[in-house]
Amino acid sequence: MKVTWYIKNLSHSLSDKLKNALRLRSYNYDSVTTSTWNRCLQLIPYLKKMKIKCQIDDGSDLNTDIGILIRWQDESAFDLVNRLRDKKVKTVLDLCVNYFDEAGPFPGGHGVTPIQVKAVKKTARVVDRITCGSEYIRTKAKLFDSKALYLPESIDYKHFRFQKNKQDFDKPILMAIWSGQPEKSVEVAMLQHKLKTRQIPLTIISEKKPIMPHNYNYIPWSYYSFPKSILSGDFCISPRRADNTYDLGHSHFKIGAFMSQGVPALAAPLPSYKELIMATGAGRICESDVEWEIALNEILENRKRLWEWSQAAYEGMKEYSTESVAGKYAKFFQELLDG
Repeated sequence: MKVTWYIKNLSHSLSDKLKNALRLRSYNYDSVTTSTWNRCLQLIPYLKKMKIKCQIDDGSDLNTDIGILIRWQDESAFDLVNRLRDKKVKTVLDLCVNYFDEAGPFPGGHGVTPIQVKAVKKTARVVDRITCGSEYIRTKAKLFDSKALYLPESIDYKHFRFQKNKQDFDKPILMAIWSGQPEKSVEVAMLQHKLKTRQIPLTIISEKKPIMPHNYNYIPWSYYSFPKSILSGDFCISPRRADNTYDLGHSHFKIGAFMSQGVPALAAPLPSYKELIMATGAGRICESDVEWEIALNEILENRKRLWEWSQAAYEGMKEYSTESVAGKYAKFFQELLDG
């Protein structure tokens, strides 16, 4: 079995580097988007152990059994799918964002345009299957593929290999932590005042230092330093708008990475966040300002509960390990070929 992930605008030089990296089982994850390494690169070593051949391509090489389009949401995707189908290749459209509904624009140019919606719907009608990064996206994709499959974003425990210990939660001062793109820190800035009034310092991990109303500790983001940086926080916060189809479709990775190392989560009511908190019992979903205040007070008043959440987070996230999720991919690939 041979599987190819197709990535738009993948330069030949980067392609060569990635192909070389595949043989070495080493990647420069900082040179690609998070969704690319999460939903593609980090899966490959585990799939290769299951005797599944894998490669990455820009649409030039059609010699494969299964072709997966990842983060490819324009008219050229439709053309690539048809070229693959002419070669009798099974085609998959992988979506980590809900491109079925127009939404935005949001700060930083994020959102979904009408052009993208049109292109994705056109492609969705001709692929063999659609895979989705969240259950919310799957509900949208089912209108085009009744067998649309939710394959969650995963945590590679070989990389996220650290764990908080009990002594971390006995410190006089607890540290809140958040990670994300600087332009998406608006909601965090609104929450920072609640942290300040409770004398809870904030650490931000980001590629660039965002502008915030109060002082905070800044750690530059890199895939390679991220696991160690996570240990700087005692609980993660992930406030986010839940009033639009763009944010509602987002995956659980933003809190899942922290939880995998025993950092509990206080999070907005996104479907994927609810999934993790319900599955692990390792934090709180906060649907209003009042609920954020209650959750913060609870953390300050009950350190024992924070440690219990930490343990529950670490154990519960193993269900979402890359090794486990890769097994789901392997089963899906075989069913697709047998189909």
